[in-house]
Amino acid sequence: MRAKWMLLTKLQLTGLLGINRARKSQDPRAKRKAAGGLAAFIIVGIVLLLYIALLALGMCAAGLTKQAPAVAVALASAITFFFSLMQGCSVLFAVKDYDMLMSLPVSKRTVVASRMLCSYLVNLLFCAGVMVPVAVIFFIFDGFSFLNLFAILAAAVCAPLLPVVVATALSTLITAATAGFRFKNLLQSIVGILFIVLIMIGSFSFSFSMNTDPAAGVTVIADVLTKYVYPPALLVNMTIAGEAFWGIFAFIGISLAAGGAFIAAVSPFYTKINSALFNHGARVGYKKGDVKRTSAFAALCRREWKRLFSSSAYLLNGVSGTVLLILAGIALLFVDVRTVIDAILAEASAEAPEVAEALQNCLPYMAAGLAVLFIGMSCPSASALSMEGKSRGILFSMPVSARTIFFAKALPTFVLNFAGGAFVSIVFCAKIGAAWDGWLALLGTCLVFSAFTALGGIWLNYKNPKYEWTTEQEVVKNSMPVWLAVLGSFVLGFAVMFLSVFGWYAVAAFDAVCIVLCAAMIAYFGKVRLYV
Repeated sequence: MRAKWMLLTKLQLTGLLGINRARKSQDPRAKRKAAGGLAAFIIVGIVLLLYIALLALGMCAAGLTKQAPAVAVALASAITFFFSLMQGCSVLFAVKDYDMLMSLPVSKRTVVASRMLCSYLVNLLFCAGVMVPVAVIFFIFDGFSFLNLFAILAAAVCAPLLPVVVATALSTLITAATAGFRFKNLLQSIVGILFIVLIMIGSFSFSFSMNTDPAAGVTVIADVLTKYVYPPALLVNMTIAGEAFWGIFAFIGISLAAGGAFIAAVSPFYTKINSALFNHGARVGYKKGDVKRTSAFAALCRREWKRLFSSSAYLLNGVSGTVLLILAGIALLFVDVRTVIDAILAEASAEAPEVAEALQNCLPYMAAGLAVLFIGMSCPSASALSMEGKSRGILFSMPVSARTIFFAKALPTFVLNFAGGAFVSIVFCAKIGAAWDGWLALLGTCLVFSAFTALGGIWLNYKNPKYEWTTEQEVVKNSMPVWLAVLGSFVLGFAVMFLSVFGWYAVAAFDAVCIVLCAAMIAYFGKVRLYV
């Protein structure tokens, strides 16, 4: 039994990360793609380590050294739960390799255990990235202890278990509850988006209610994370603080019990749940209607919109940046932005008047950098081609040009991003009383970069397609084009923010480069041929 589930887990992990394809393929492009994905993963890991290290240093400076490991556990667990809930139950149920798995000489318990272990190991990498820098800084400030080392290692190993189990269980319940609805995928997406909105509203409310004293703010964050967001982290804090030696063992027991109970409860019904998710749908009465004539491009655009809203994973990962932009615009409607900015500028002016004057003039340009950052987070076009999967032959054999197909697939990304960017830009410029050049810079950047993101995502996906997948999550969240689009937008967004201190021409130069690249991609798409 052990050899079977270990082998099954190994195969699922190597397939999920693309290791098997890179090792066995004779195509050098596959090896380059794997190397590029590894490089992107390393860059993200380094940025995460630096950010968490700064957070740990801030806690130690505020006198919260003993609480730092527990806060790290709570933070890692909360983020794991959030992204596991966005991922849904696709990692466990209703995947395309279900028939193949059921034909193997393994039990249902083995299949469930291996899939949960695969999800656990992937999240364990993230938890390790949070816990390792915190542990190093904790031992530097508090001194080394074997008991604390054991507690931190055990907490890091067990941290992903409970969040993954709870998130998968909730996703399964939501999926099962909406399986009979006609627009079940859209409803699941709306539930997920509402969950994100509630988290952001809570975050905004918490931010505005915090004390302006940095030390007090860090203390409040630590208390909220450990007491309200993830209370099991208090058990880790009890052991680290020397209050109760058994706290870490209780934490281990709760985490292991949750994982074991979930596997034991799901395994007997695994086949029934998969069958229900595959087959259960709403009955819709047939209505006779007139056949409408339309252009090929309009039909492809309508098809792409329907594809986006028919997949909860595709929609949730594709509109995250747009949702954040809209939420930011709504929040700005109820905040006196001018008063907040004047207070910041007054404080800066007392120390460096020239810096305050420069900030006053470049606020819209800095906002353009933030818009670039969030617009790049929403890039459905980076996975639009890969989402065709095995049915791509139908699309690629249609009597339309590749450029027409690419434009149709890029349209939802452009519309969503520009709508969100334009909304927050108008609100922000109106609130701060920006001059005409500020309006032009901010709205122009949103327009140009939305087009660049849409076309660039399609170009990345064309160069790095992933048509062979078992779950949509592999394409919309874990594929290289999506990673490159998100990471690229972060780099470009911060670059625009920093360069904006030199004036409007930095933003104008950025927009000009994006326009040139868009023209180059449009010309290139005219020469592309799609083959199955």
